[in-house]
Amino acid sequence: MSNTSLKDVLYDKSYVCPVCNRKFTSKTIKLGKNQVVSVDLDLYPHYSLVNPLLYDILFCEFCGYAATSKNFDTLLPKQKEWIRNQICSNYKSHTFSEFVTTEEAIYKHKMALLACLTKKGKVGEQAYIALHIAWLYRDLEDTENEIAFLERAYDGFSTALSTERFPILGLDEITTMYMLAALAYKLGKPIEAKKYLGSVLTTAGISERVKDRALDLKTILNQE
Repeated sequence: MSNTSLKDVLYDKSYVCPVCNRKFTSKTIKLGKNQVVSVDLDLYPHYSLVNPLLYDILFCEFCGYAATSKNFDTLLPKQKEWIRNQICSNYKSHTFSEFVTTEEAIYKHKMALLACLTKKGKVGEQAYIALHIAWLYRDLEDTENEIAFLERAYDGFSTALSTERFPILGLDEITTMYMLAALAYKLGKPIEAKKYLGSVLTTAGISERVKDRALDLKTILNQE
């Protein structure tokens, strides 16, 4: 997509970093400008104009703190202290292109994952970020790194399913179980995939969208 077109879709929004209290801007996608055109088996959505993952992480270029837009301002005082001591003290100033590249988005996501680990964030949040890193590596056709982060996401969501309350960053329990089935399939774990699919398909009141995806995945598994 050309820079001219991107300027029509994106706008600058101001934020205040909760760690260093400095003001910065980050590009945000205008509502209604971006439409889903396809969705991968593991629910990675592809859009008509710009990939929202490129702009989902808010990154303070002054101190290095990064987080998903949904969790950027949720730090406790102790967590801010940990991040200042372990991330900000070692951070070297970093600038990005006007329009974020996939490689830059991966860097931002990795900094968000580091911050999540540093603040002792929930395993579900760590899995959510890891999954998005895997998807970005998929865009680069870097299969080795994609698989590594899919494994991390799979392990994290598996743990979160039995230890944490849902929804997790917008993901409900049923959608997460379907995603685990899809990830298990991608990672060569057919038995685990069928187990999670069974849980999805025997749950009362699931949406037709999730049910249809689960049945499609079941068909794929039964053919192999």
